[in-house]
Parts: sequence; structure tokens; C-alpha cells
Amino acid sequence: MADDGRLRIAYVHDSPLHGILPTSYRDPKKLFELGFTDVVVADQMSGCLGAALEGAPENSFSELNAKVQQAKDAGLAVWLMDDIFTLPRNCDAGCPGRDDTWEITAQAIRDTLEEIPEVRGLVMRFGETFDSPDDWVKRVDMLQCDCIGCASLDGIERRRKVVEMLENVVCREMGKRCILRLWDIGESGIHADRFLQGKVLSKWSGDPRFMVSVKHTITDYWRHQSWNPSIADPGPPRLVEFQCEREYEFIGMVPNWQGPEWSQGANECGEFGTRGLSNVRPEDWAGMWIIPLGGGWSSRHATSELWADMNVHTALSLCSNPERNPDEILAEWMQIRGLPDEARSLFVKSPDLILRLRYLDVWRLIKNQRWMPAENWFRDDNFVPGACAKIANEVSKQKMRDLLRSERLLATAMARTHLQEAEALPLCEYSDFIVSSYRWALQFAEWTEITWNHLLDAVPLTRDAAKQILLRRMELDPLPPLSVMD
Repeated sequence: MADDGRLRIAYVHDSPLHGILPTSYRDPKKLFELGFTDVVVADQMSGCLGAALEGAPENSFSELNAKVQQAKDAGLAVWLMDDIFTLPRNCDAGCPGRDDTWEITAQAIRDTLEEIPEVRGLVMRFGETFDSPDDWVKRVDMLQCDCIGCASLDGIERRRKVVEMLENVVCREMGKRCILRLWDIGESGIHADRFLQGKVLSKWSGDPRFMVSVKHTITDYWRHQSWNPSIADPGPPRLVEFQCEREYEFIGMVPNWQGPEWSQGANECGEFGTRGLSNVRPEDWAGMWIIPLGGGWSSRHATSELWADMNVHTALSLCSNPERNPDEILAEWMQIRGLPDEARSLFVKSPDLILRLRYLDVWRLIKNQRWMPAENWFRDDNFVPGACAKIANEVSKQKMRDLLRSERLLATAMARTHLQEAEALPLCEYSDFIVSSYRWALQFAEWTEITWNHLLDAVPLTRDAAKQILLRRMELDPLPPLSVMD
């Protein structure tokens, strides 16, 4: 662990649709050399509690034990992770109003930590549930049950029962640390609503081994997201989460340096210089939850981890010194990777390129949304027909079609300029990948400029009509690895 005592936890976020993503960020030796102190070896997909449930095969903990030992041998502390509730498939428990639901969960936690005593702690979450890969396991979203048995339990009380159970079982009974990830979907949940969060966390009894973790953005990892105001709230020790290849912003195919935002706050939100880690940190800062790679529903497309590496180095540097100048961090990383100094100004401009390629100013004028600020017309590696139709129809209704067309024209012009700068850089080990990244960004800009013209010309649009336009464009002018969402 670093001298400051803060945790640097590495968590590769696999895809629910594509399984285990190939990445060097699973190598414990690499993680330790980079400066990570901890790693999650059982994630929200595979989980850990299933191995302790009825129906699990013999030696179900053997693979987990091997991963734990490998990480420990490399010098890392280890965490296991799972959802509340993770239960035997053949039981009828699952309602948060039933005592046996909580008893089965608590016993599974005890059994797991007894079987793998060398872990530092357990990470638990609620608010988003993925199916388990194990056929004897079911996962139940405790917030969705509305049966008569839990009618008296509102969302606050359900979440407070989680805090109470985890603090008692994981921390007090088992003597381990526990992280409750507060992420849940939307703007009405505990993650985005700091007042709801405060009511829930008032149940915390003060054990310092119980911690919570929130994303640095108030909702998801989009731009136009303010610095999460709950970061500085009192309560349990707190981790702050950062995603190094943003799932909504080309998942590592386009450079996307996040140092200024993480350090100073989002410029597009009018926060720069007043937010970010340099200005707003937790009262009891337990550390960082860093997603080097992964997130969302896509498979792996980028041929290099260079852009992830740029942000991993930045996150780790800011964890050590949150007031450090991000430009210095970028220069340091470039020197370590042997990148030419001439590339620095280009990388510094990459957040502007992302804003121009991925987001729509006209939609901000019309809707000014915090959740899905660009209606997710493009996400991960897919174009979304329903969102495209909605935007085209509303923009036309508001007589702003020319404004949207000019936006896409500007995106193409910016991408072309950035590519020209990339092609003029001195050669280095990563030259081919750097140029190919900017070349793909230009292809995306040109493709979407033409496509938005087609969509706007076809108004009024249904979802199916928008889908057919997108599919025809893909047939006539493929843009690998992208596709159209079903």
C-alpha cells in the first residue's frame, strides 16, 4: 500500500454480452508495478457468493483461491464482489421483506470469507443486477420487488437494511473490510440523490472498515455531468470511481484524456477550477476505484491499451497528489511511454474532440438532459435507432435542422485537423495506433455527418424507419466495428 494509506483498486469491468475481455490489466504483476494496491478478482459478472450456495459443485472455491493467491504473490490485496441478492436458484427467497432472504445472504458471506480468509474484503452492490453464469445461482434486484410481503419497505429502508447487514456481518463478525458501491440506475437513486444517500448512510454505526464508493460523475460516465456532490458528504470512508476507457465515448478507440476533468471539474459544466479532486475530495478519502478497461456492453475493439494507459497513469497520480497539475502528469506519462513532445498539445485537445464527435449541442439546447445528455444516439459500439429518430423529429419540430447539420460539419472539420496533426508527429513505437485512432475518428465524423443529413431529410421518422436508414448506410458504407442496435 502507498504511504498515504489510500487504496488504488483495479477493477476490469467485463461485458454482460461478451464475457471476459482480453486485457493486460488482469496481470497482477503489471497492476502492482503501475502502483495499484488492490485488485477485484471476482466481479459483478462471475461473483463470489455462488460458490457458497446450495447446489455449488465440490471445490467451487478452488479457482477463486488460485486467483487470490496469484494476486497476493504479486503484492496486491484482494477483494471479492457480488450483488445483493445472490441466492440459490431453487429457493423461493428473494423478497427483501422476508427474513430468510437476508439470512441466506449473510450466511453465504460468512461461508465465502471463511473459505477465502486471505482477502482484504468484500464489495457488494445493488440497483443493477446481471444474470449469474452459474446455473444454480439467481440474482434478485431488491429494489424491484413490490409484493405484499415487502410493501412496508420503501427504497430507503431496503438500502438501510443492506448497510446494517454488511457492517454487522462483513466488518464486525468476519473482521473484514466492506465496500458498498452506491451505483444505481437513473437520477432518482441513491447515487445521484445525495439527500437520499444521506438518509440511507445514517444507518452506518461508525465501523471504519465499512466504506462506500461513488462515481466521480453525478450519474453515469457521460460528459455534461457535474462532479458528484456527494463525494464530500460526511459518513463512511469513501472511494471515488473513475473509468479510463469511457463506454459511451468510443471505448478506447479514440484518445480521451480525462486529466483536466478529474483534477479540476468538467469545463462544459462551468465547474473547471472549482471541482475535481484538486478542489473537492471526501472527508475520509479511502482511495480510488479505477476501471482501467471495460464498462458497458461491448466487446474489445481497440488494438492497443495506450489510451487506457494514459488515464490509468493520471488516476494513480492524482490519488497520490490530487493537487498535482494534470499537464505535468500527461508530460510524465508521455516521457515514460517514449511519445514525442509534439503530441502533447494534440492529446490535450482530445476531450474537445470527444465532445464534438459524441454529443449534440442542439440537443442540449432543446432538452438539457443530465441522464443520457445526448439521448444515447450512439453508445458503446452501436447506433441507437429510437434515439436517432427522437432527436431528428424534435430538432425538426424546433426548426433547428440547420444547426444540427452545421454541428456535424464542424465535427468533421475538427477530426480532420486532428488527424493531420497526428500524421505530422515524429515516429515512435505507437505511431501506427495513434494515427489509426485519429483516422477512425475522422471516419466516424464523416459517416455521422452524412447519416444525420439522411435522418433529417426523412423526418417524420419512426424508430423502424431510422433503423432502416442506419442499416442502409452500414451496407453502403461500413464503419467497423460499429453496428445498429436491434
